[in-house]
Amino acid sequence: MSKINLRKILTMNEILSLALVIVLSIGFGIANPVFFSVNNIFSLLRMCVLPGIFACAVMLVLISGGVDLSFTWIGMFGAYTTSKVLSALQLNTGFIMPLPIVFLMSMLIGAVLGSFNALLVSKFKIPIFVATISSANIFMGLMFQFVGSVYIFPDKMPREMINFSNILLLPQLTPDGTVVGLHVSVMLLVIVFLVTHFILKYTTLGRGIYAIGGDESSTERVGFNLAKIRVFVFMLAGVIAGIAGVVGVSNIQVANPFDFQGRELGIIAAVVVGGTKITGGSGSVLGVALGVLLTNLITQNLVLIGVPPEYTRFVFGALIIFAIIVQSLQQKYKLKLIRTSTASRETFNKKEEVTNVV
Repeated sequence: MSKINLRKILTMNEILSLALVIVLSIGFGIANPVFFSVNNIFSLLRMCVLPGIFACAVMLVLISGGVDLSFTWIGMFGAYTTSKVLSALQLNTGFIMPLPIVFLMSMLIGAVLGSFNALLVSKFKIPIFVATISSANIFMGLMFQFVGSVYIFPDKMPREMINFSNILLLPQLTPDGTVVGLHVSVMLLVIVFLVTHFILKYTTLGRGIYAIGGDESSTERVGFNLAKIRVFVFMLAGVIAGIAGVVGVSNIQVANPFDFQGRELGIIAAVVVGGTKITGGSGSVLGVALGVLLTNLITQNLVLIGVPPEYTRFVFGALIIFAIIVQSLQQKYKLKLIRTSTASRETFNKKEEVTNVV
């Protein structure tokens, strides 16, 4: 039994990610006791919200067999356009749009942009990496040309987005008189995690996403419609990116059209570190959650160990390489176990045949 448990541990990315989170947390806690304060933990969780929601979108596309590089621009396009339209409506008519409508508008924009990616990949057979890096530039150009490229400051932002950024759960008064608490967006992140997990784990479309990332031709032979799955994946990824965009813009209380630029590597690193295979066909929401926590844990505490902030991209690149190497070693280990198990069964069957003959 102990050997079986050890084998499971060695082949589970979630266990390895959790172990790294625990070890780093202990290390950072020893280096700075403030690390384990309630305020710091709440702050860390809030910092995980934006990359965590984006990471779900990245994971869906990655499981289906490709790397999406357009998700940050989809998120910004949705959030910035929503902010621009609703702020104009608010200034001209005084009407304050309810928060659910704010999210819904950004999500619809994300779905439309995601469907454009699906068209490129499914209809024109363009590789996902090439299609999304091209569409990212298209979305950026369209937004700058037809929507705008200037900051929208708090006094002109949709009022409900500002209110959303100030909602705290479990508020506590600190000795210095400031109020700290768990930001409500953390609950939104949990909801996105749970819905994504349900889709992947308990729906036919979810099984199709894993299958198409593992082997397209086999998936088609068993009856899955590849085009429909692609459309679903990219539209859902666009919807999730739209949610992330509103959360990101609301939290900083400024609609900065350049705010998400350059964050792609860190979010992809979190997804890969969490165990989602870069080649597709494998990944889990739990792994992504741990990957996001791990990468944010590192980046938020690099200063504590004397690492300059400009080395963050180096750290993310190293994490991706490390994760891919670990996945490769795990795959080799799994294949070795399969071969060993097959050989053992063949040996057992031969012994049974000899026994029966005797």
